[in-house]
Amino acid sequence: MTDMMTKRRAPLLDGRLSAAMALAENCRMFADIGADHGRLSAVMLLQDENRRALTADISAPALQKSRDLLARLGLNSRVTFAVANGLDALNALRDEHPDTVFILGMGGDTVSGIIRRGADKLLGAALILGAQTDLPMVRQTLCDIGYRICREVIASEGKHDYVLIRAEVGQTTYTEEELLLGPVLLQEMPANWLPLLERRMTLLQKGLQAMRASKLEKDAARLALFERESGYIQQVMDRLRKE
Repeated sequence: MTDMMTKRRAPLLDGRLSAAMALAENCRMFADIGADHGRLSAVMLLQDENRRALTADISAPALQKSRDLLARLGLNSRVTFAVANGLDALNALRDEHPDTVFILGMGGDTVSGIIRRGADKLLGAALILGAQTDLPMVRQTLCDIGYRICREVIASEGKHDYVLIRAEVGQTTYTEEELLLGPVLLQEMPANWLPLLERRMTLLQKGLQAMRASKLEKDAARLALFERESGYIQQVMDRLRKE
């Protein structure tokens, strides 16, 4: 099979996975944790014939989809497969270690748990994270394990927008505003951030309305946090609309 034939058969990546791949700078060996269908692994390997991969999933049937795809593309010789929970998959590697670890398409609580439990296995690898919820939790967890956020991008997939993060080893702390909204996004102020902020503001306003109506003491701290976040978002939206 020629390289040209292989490339013609390569799977297409959606906007989210394409943006995640673009965050993998100078990657030679990567781990795709929660690989499922394996399309990201396939395109990453096809992009550079010298790359190697660890393709892993907690579900054996899900990982089989990756095995099948990569076998059809003639890529299996450059892949280590692992059925494992989170970063335990790195134990499948013996004489090599990934310089880049992808963890995409999961909730923020799950992503945070994976990197917190497996922090000692990272050995300095860059993290590319795509948490669908609870981004402040993910950002705080990165600080806690000694990582700093160096890039944040907005990626679109259909009608959905996602924040993707690249983090590297480095000690830092973030303000509440940076944890809630993103330190790099606040610095770069990308125009395509506005729709995501508007949707978040709508959700916050609904939550605020419900909590103010209930007047329950247990909601007091959450109410105050929602109010502060709304204030941060409003300031950013005002700036973006002026630019």
